Amino acid sequence: MKRFSFIIVAAGLGERMGGSPKQFRRLGGKPLWQWSFFTAWELFKKKAIHEIVLVVPLFAVEQIRKEVAVLSGSSQNCTVTAGGLSRTESVRNGLKGAGCEYVLVHDAARPFLSVNLCHRIIEAMDSECGVIPVLPITDALKKVETIQNQEAILSLSRENLYITQTPQAFPRCGLLTVLKGEDDSYRDEAEAWLKFKGSLKKVEGDSFNMKITYPQDFQMAEMLMGNKKEYRTGQGFDIHPLTPSRILVLGGVTIDSPLGLEGHSDGDVITHAVMDALLGAAGLPDIGILFPASEPSYKDAYSFDLLKEVATLLQRDRWNIEWVDVTLQAQVPPLASYIDVIVEKLQSGLCHCGDKKLIVHLKVKSGELIGPVGNAQCMICTATATLSRNGRFNE
Repeated sequence: MKRFSFIIVAAGLGERMGGSPKQFRRLGGKPLWQWSFFTAWELFKKKAIHEIVLVVPLFAVEQIRKEVAVLSGSSQNCTVTAGGLSRTESVRNGLKGAGCEYVLVHDAARPFLSVNLCHRIIEAMDSECGVIPVLPITDALKKVETIQNQEAILSLSRENLYITQTPQAFPRCGLLTVLKGEDDSYRDEAEAWLKFKGSLKKVEGDSFNMKITYPQDFQMAEMLMGNKKEYRTGQGFDIHPLTPSRILVLGGVTIDSPLGLEGHSDGDVITHAVMDALLGAAGLPDIGILFPASEPSYKDAYSFDLLKEVATLLQRDRWNIEWVDVTLQAQVPPLASYIDVIVEKLQSGLCHCGDKKLIVHLKVKSGELIGPVGNAQCMICTATATLSRNGRFNE
C-alpha cells in the first residue's frame, strides 16, 4: 500500500490580493487554509493519507501549530513548518518535513478540494509518474502581440489545451530532486517535473476546485459556498437547586451570592444549557453522556472548561456557531450588573482563532415570587443555538 503525505502550501504573501496573506482571510467563518486542512483530515481519517504537512509563513508557525493541535486533537501526524521566499522553496520545505514515499502537494488557495478528486489522484499514482488533475479549456483563446508597433490580437486553438489544478502527486524523493536546482520560478510542481523529463499522468479535475487569486475570486467563492450551507438549531435546558453551601457560578463567572447551585460539577446552569443546545444542534450526545456524573474526574468540575471542549468538538466537525440565545430564570441574587460579564465570558469560550463576532445573547427573568424559582429554591436556564456548516463539494 502506498503511503502519502498531504502537503498544504499556505506560505504565500497574497500580493495579488492586497492586504494580509489570503490564506488567513476568512471564507465561510474560517481561515482559507482550514478548508484544505479539513479535506486532508477526512482523507487521513479514512487512511487514504498518512500525514498532513502544512507550510505557512514563518511569522505564523506557532499560532497555526496551536490551531492545528485543536483541530486534530494533537495528532502526531500533523506537522506545521515554515515556508520560503518562493513557492518552490516552500514546497521544498514541505517535502523535507514529510516522511512518506509519495506526496500530494496542494495549494491552500483552492478551498473547495473534494475527497473524490484526491482519491482519483491517489489511485492513478505509480512509482515512476507524477499525477496531475486537469480540465479542458472551454473558452475561446486569443493572444495579444505587438507587431510593427501595432497591437495585434490573434486566435489560438484550444485543442489539447488544459487547465492544471492541485493537488499534484509525485514520489517524494523524486520531486525533491527536481526542485533542488537554483530555478525557483516554477508555477507548479508539474512544470519542474517535466523539465527534468519526468512522465506525467492526468486525471479529470474538478470545476469546483477553483483557485482564489484576486479579490473577485473571494466573491465567487462566497457565492458557491452559500449554495452549500447547512443550518441546524438545538435547544438546551438545565435546572439546579440553590443551597447556602455552594459558590454561585453562572456562565463561567463567580457571582457574589449567599446561595450557590448544587450539582456534581459546579452546577453552572447557564453553561450546561448552552452546551446541550450546541450539542443538540450538532447532533452530538448530551453533556450527561459526554461528561457523566459517574465519572469522578468531573466532580466539582469547572463547567466553563467543558464548554470549551464542546466548542472544540464543533470546530472539528466544521460547525460555525451563528447565535446562542439564553434565558435564565432566577429570583436571587440580582444579576443585571453581571449580564455583560457573563456574555463576554461565554464569547471567549465559544469563539475560535480570535473571531470577535457577537454570538451570545443573555436574558435574565425573575421568578416573580412564584414557584420553585420565585421562592429561591432553584434556577432554570434554557438556551437555543444556531449552527451552520459549509458543505463539501463533490464529496
